[in-house]
Amino acid sequence: MRHLGFLTFSLFIALTVGTSQGRAQADLTAEQIVERSLKQDPFGWEDAETTVRMTLVDGKGTRSERVMESMRRRKNGQSQSVMRFRSPQDVAGTAFLILERDKGETEQHIYLPGLKRTRRIVGREREGSFVGTDFTYADFERKDMREAVNKRLPDEEIGGIKTFVIESTAKKDASYSKIETWVRQDNYLPLRIKFYDKKGKLLKTFFTKRLRTIEGRTVVVEMQMVNKQTGHSTELSVDNLKPRKDLPDSAFTPTALEHG
Repeated sequence: MRHLGFLTFSLFIALTVGTSQGRAQADLTAEQIVERSLKQDPFGWEDAETTVRMTLVDGKGTRSERVMESMRRRKNGQSQSVMRFRSPQDVAGTAFLILERDKGETEQHIYLPGLKRTRRIVGREREGSFVGTDFTYADFERKDMREAVNKRLPDEEIGGIKTFVIESTAKKDASYSKIETWVRQDNYLPLRIKFYDKKGKLLKTFFTKRLRTIEGRTVVVEMQMVNKQTGHSTELSVDNLKPRKDLPDSAFTPTALEHG
């Protein structure tokens, strides 16, 4: 009987904890969910070196492939990342640096080997295509969510995974008029993001296609951005991820972009 009593007590505790967590999540505001999501590395690549294959697919189904290497870390609570393209020939050597600053501000620099110089990306340039892909420079900041009016919509499930659904409407002139994000309830990673153009029409959708657990961390290893208006899409696949806690400060500077 004592054994049965122990089981009953354990079940009671489990149900109580589960119910408490459920209530806590139910009580979360849109701003709290957005803040928790923004604190996460959106791909799970922090403190790691990553090799990523990018496949660009045009409206006719023609495919072209690019390979880049990424280093990403968090320093003093702020995200830093470097991306370097290794192939094909026309983009090889191109390097991109993102440095998160105070209050969610982000500094971006790009090195173009054809010009043999590094320059900072500012203003409307951030709305331009990132090296011919369906991602813009602004997409890597996730700034539009932070500076928007955020509204929590009814929760949904995607492939059996519970998600929060957040609608982010721009307060001021931004890259998109509205963004809708489906955020996993267990780790706050985005599973789906819909981007609407400045006229309010659906422009493109980001999909998390596959996750893996590597050394205890959840990592996005396949993702896709689909442009509904052009039929073009960009697929990203992680070929290799090597966790590293010793990434050097010297790698995350504009000057270092020229020496990769």
